[in-house]
Amino acid sequence: MSRPATIFTGLVVSGAILYHFKAELSSDMRQVRNQLNDVQNRLAGSVPGSKISNVLTSHPTASILEKPKEMLDQSTAYIQVRILPTVKDTWNTHIIELAQNVNELDAEKFQKAAKDVKDKWL
Repeated sequence: MSRPATIFTGLVVSGAILYHFKAELSSDMRQVRNQLNDVQNRLAGSVPGSKISNVLTSHPTASILEKPKEMLDQSTAYIQVRILPTVKDTWNTHIIELAQNVNELDAEKFQKAAKDVKDKWL
């Protein structure tokens, strides 16, 4: 009974972690979009010429906003290349081990042991 409880708990915890990661990622993307919109509005309202570069360099997050698409692409590639395969391999390993343990389970032995315990205590 402890193994199913452990597996269920593991599934619940991993689901909670994935949900939290997804919420945090969407929050970060929302922040980047807001910053990009802010910069776009500043550029649209500014006078063409040297003032545009001054507006961009005076912004506290100018280094982040120079290449936001590249940063998002790098983050997406990192998640797809490093994190997802690692999680998938770990998950598959645990599922294979679980399946092997279930296949090796001797039900008759456990039934005898349960009957012996029942006879002993009841």
